[in-house]
Amino acid sequence: MPTALLRAQTQTYTPAQIERVAKLSELYGHVKFFHPYLGYKRINWDSAFAQAAPRVAQAQTDAETVAAIGQLLAVLSDGATTVRLVGPRPKAAPGAASDSVQVYFAPDSVLVLQTNNYAGAGDYEGMIEKMGAFVAKLPKAHAVLLDLRGGKPLTDEQIAGFNYSLSYVRPLQLLSALPVVTAATRLRNHSGFAPEEGATSGGYWSGFYIHPGETTPPRKDSRSRPLAILVNKNAALTDGLLALGNHPHVRLYSAEPLTDAQVVHPVSFSFSPTITVDFRTSELLGADGSPGLSGVAQLPAGTRPEAAAAFVLSQLRTPAAASPTRSAGGNAALPTAPPSAAYATGTYPALGYRLLAGAKMWSVIHYFHAYKDLMPGSWDAALRTALGQLAAAPDSAEYALAVARFYRHIQDGHGFVSAPAIIRHVGQGGLPVEIRFVENKPVITRLFGAAANEKDLHVGDILTEVNGEKVEARIASLGAIQSASNEWTRLNYLRGRLLRAPLGKPIRVKVRGADNRERTVTLTAQPASELKPPSDTTAVFRLLPGNIGYADMGRLQSKDVPRMFAAFKTAKAVVFDMRNYPNGTAWAIAPYLTARKDVVGAKFFRYAPNEPDVTAGDTYHSMQKYFFDQLLPPNTGQPVYRGKTVMLVDERTQSQAEHSGLFFEAANGTEFIGSPTAGANGDVTSFAIPGGIRLSFSGHDVRHADGRQLQQVGLQPKILVRPTIQGIRRGQDEVLARALSYLANPQSAVHTGKTLVKTKAR
Repeated sequence: MPTALLRAQTQTYTPAQIERVAKLSELYGHVKFFHPYLGYKRINWDSAFAQAAPRVAQAQTDAETVAAIGQLLAVLSDGATTVRLVGPRPKAAPGAASDSVQVYFAPDSVLVLQTNNYAGAGDYEGMIEKMGAFVAKLPKAHAVLLDLRGGKPLTDEQIAGFNYSLSYVRPLQLLSALPVVTAATRLRNHSGFAPEEGATSGGYWSGFYIHPGETTPPRKDSRSRPLAILVNKNAALTDGLLALGNHPHVRLYSAEPLTDAQVVHPVSFSFSPTITVDFRTSELLGADGSPGLSGVAQLPAGTRPEAAAAFVLSQLRTPAAASPTRSAGGNAALPTAPPSAAYATGTYPALGYRLLAGAKMWSVIHYFHAYKDLMPGSWDAALRTALGQLAAAPDSAEYALAVARFYRHIQDGHGFVSAPAIIRHVGQGGLPVEIRFVENKPVITRLFGAAANEKDLHVGDILTEVNGEKVEARIASLGAIQSASNEWTRLNYLRGRLLRAPLGKPIRVKVRGADNRERTVTLTAQPASELKPPSDTTAVFRLLPGNIGYADMGRLQSKDVPRMFAAFKTAKAVVFDMRNYPNGTAWAIAPYLTARKDVVGAKFFRYAPNEPDVTAGDTYHSMQKYFFDQLLPPNTGQPVYRGKTVMLVDERTQSQAEHSGLFFEAANGTEFIGSPTAGANGDVTSFAIPGGIRLSFSGHDVRHADGRQLQQVGLQPKILVRPTIQGIRRGQDEVLARALSYLANPQSAVHTGKTLVKTKAR
C-alpha cells in the first residue's frame, strides 16, 4: 500500500472525540456479550462498529452522533435497541374527551375498554378509577373487548399509568378461569471467556439461560368469557395481556405486524448527558421454544382503523379454536453460536478497525479478566489513551506497539501479545546466548552454538550495550510493551528479547567481565532453530549426597513418577527443582504426598456475567463470579512419602509450575526455597483483534487453598536465596546448595514474624 494512503488513514483526535469513541467502545462490549441476537445470528457487529466509530468521532452535533450510533445499531434489526436524545420528558398533550380511556357496553352485552389515544392514562388515580369501573361492570358482560390501540407513541407516564392500573386493580385475573402464564425469556450468560481459537484447560463457555414466565392464578370469581384484544405498535402491551392470547377463549389481534420489542425491557446506557442507548438483553420464547412474538393474529389486509373494532366484535361470536399455553423448550432448534469475526489479512488495519481493536480489548478484559481488580490505574482511562494512539498509528509497527502498550495495563504474566509486526520490530533473529537478571543486571549464564566459540564472551559477563544502545534504555523500551504480573517477571520475559535483530544482521554486543573491563563482540543474528540450547543429559531424578532425592521437574514425565518415588522411598528428603516448566506431573505426584481425603489444592473463581455492567440509577449491576475448590487427586493406594520435601523456585516458576507448588503445599506442606515466582496462574484464554494479532490472559483467579493471593505475589519462599554474579562465574548453583544445607540442618532458616531471618549454612 502506498505510503501516502497509509498516512491518510491516521487520525489525531481531540479529547472530546476520544471520549465519544470510548463510550461507543463500552457500548460495543455491553451489546456484544449480552444482546441475544449476537449469540446465534450471523451479524457482523465488529464490522458495523468499525464503520460507525470514525463517524461518531467526527460528528459535530448530537443529531449527527445519534445518526452514526443508529447506523451501528441498525445491523441488529431490532426495534427494542435504539438511540435517542435525552431531553425533558414529553408530557401527554391535553386531549379531547374522545381521546381518553373509556369503558362502555356495546351491543350484545360486550364490555369494551377502549384506550383511544391514552389521554389521561398518566393520571394514576384517574386510570385506577377507570380500571375499577371496568371491573365493576364485568359481571354483567357476556364478552369483552380490550381495544388498546394508540394513535401515536406513548409517553413514559402514559405507559406507567396504564400498567400500574393493571397491577393495582388486577383485571386480568378476572378475564380467564385459567392461570395466566407469561412468556419465558431467553438471555445470554458466560462462564469465563471461551477462547476464539484453540483450546484451554479452563472449561470456559458461553450460552443462554431461560427465565421462566410467571404464573398468576385466577381469582375465585373469574370467568372465561369470549375475549378479544386489539393492539397496534402504539399499544401498551404487557406480558400479562400477551399471555392471555394463549387461552382458548381469547383472540389477540394486531392492526399491523408486531415484534416482541413492545414487551421486552431494554437496558439503558448513558452515552452522554444528552444521548441514551436502549438495548435488549432478552427475547421472548414462543409456545414451541422459538424466539419472538407469537399468538398475535393480524387483522385482514385493508381493514380500516375505524372498522377494526367491529371486525373483532364479529369474531367474538365465532367460537375460538383452542390455543396451547405458552411454554419454553418445545421443538425449536437450540441456538448455535456464530463463528468469531474474521478480519482482513494484513498487519495495518484501516482506522475503524484499529479503533475496534481498542474496543474489543477493553470489553473482553472488562468482563472476563480474572485479575482486573489488580490492574494498576484505571482500565477506562487506559482505553482513552490507547484510542488516541491507535487512531494516530501511521503503520503496522506503531499500531502493534500501541496495542501492546495498552495491553500492558492488565499486569498479567499470561497477557501475551502475538503480533507479526512486533516480531519484525524487535527482530526475528537472535544469539545462542542465555541471559538472566542477576543482582538486577543482565548476565550471561550460558553460551552454546556459535557463541560458545567466542573467546571474548564468558559466562558471568554483564551485558551493557546492544548495537550501540545502552542496555538500560533497551530494557525500558522493551518493558513498555511487555505485560507481566510483576517487575521481576517482566525482566525474565525481556531477557529473551535483549539480543534480537533482523535475521542475518550483525548484533554488536558490549559486555563487562570479571576484570571490570568492557569488551565488544559482533555476532550474526540466527533463526530460532539455532537458539535452542543442547539437551540436558543428566538423570531426570537421582539421589544426591546426604541421601537427598532430586527431580528436574522440567523433564520429569507423569510415567516416571512411580519409579521416582520407589527410588526415593528411603531418602531423607526430596528436592523438586521447579525453576522451569513442568509436564503436568503435579496430579501424579500429589497422591504420593498425602493419604488424606478431599484435600483442597487450590481455590478458583472466574467471572460469569449474565447481565451488562452498566449504571442503573445510583447503582451498578453486579459482576457475577463462579467459585469452586479444586481437590487434590485422591490417593488410590500409592505409598505416601513421609520425608521432608522442598521446591526450588524463582521468576521462571510460572503458571502450571506455580500450581504444582499449590498442590504440594496443600498435600504435605512442601516448603519453597529460592526467590518469588512469576505470580501468573489461571488457565489461559485468548482472542483476536484486527492486524493478525492474538492476545491471551488469565481467565481464572487461582489462590492458595487458604485463600491467599497468588497472582502478582507469586509463591513466597521460606528461605530467600538468589544467585549471585560471583556464583554464576564459579559455576555454582547457590539455590540448590542452600536447599541442601537447609535439609541437612532445618534450623538454618527461621521466621520472625513476617521478616525472614537467614543464617549461614553449616
